[in-house]
Amino acid sequence: MSAKISPVPPRKRRKETSPRDAEASRARILEAAKIRFSQNSYEGAGIREIAGDAGVDPALVMRYFGSKEGLFREIASSAFDANDILSGGISALPQQAVEMLMGTLDSAEWRRGYDPLRLLLASIGSPAAGPILSDYLDRNFVGPIAAAMDLKERDERAVILAAQILGFALMRIALAGRKGRRPRWAVLQRLLTKALDVTLSGGSREGAL
Repeated sequence: MSAKISPVPPRKRRKETSPRDAEASRARILEAAKIRFSQNSYEGAGIREIAGDAGVDPALVMRYFGSKEGLFREIASSAFDANDILSGGISALPQQAVEMLMGTLDSAEWRRGYDPLRLLLASIGSPAAGPILSDYLDRNFVGPIAAAMDLKERDERAVILAAQILGFALMRIALAGRKGRRPRWAVLQRLLTKALDVTLSGGSREGAL
């Protein structure tokens, strides 16, 4: 089921007069497309709607990106990035990932706007967009985690680490609006850090959580 996008007031289309105008137009197209693809999925987002949100002619979108697939690929290429969680080295990944996952969350804003996880959920099942997302998720997120490890089964461990990180991010959002008993975040932080550490340790610290 596709989410409905909030109405966006039409913008007056402008003609580019300089490289700076062209750069600004390209940036607006990318921002508009990120939200459209996140909220409406790859198939549910159209070039005309994206162009309207960005305040440009649809022909300009095609000029810059060649096609809707080219535009989506540009967004997907920068959607996944392991640099932050690997900034302290592979041994610090559990702590870095948990700090990132435990940051401030505005679930309503998340649903209205763009987020790499939202982009992934919206279009991973798309015949056209799904393989693109899979490629960049592996290339820019799972791959660097695996490359940073010096362990047997490092590719498989990287997949499990990525699943733990992305899965927790999804569950946090899903439970954010839950009424009644709420999870204790300090306990979640401790357990998630331990789970990531066990996956990363190569079995040397496989104790009870």
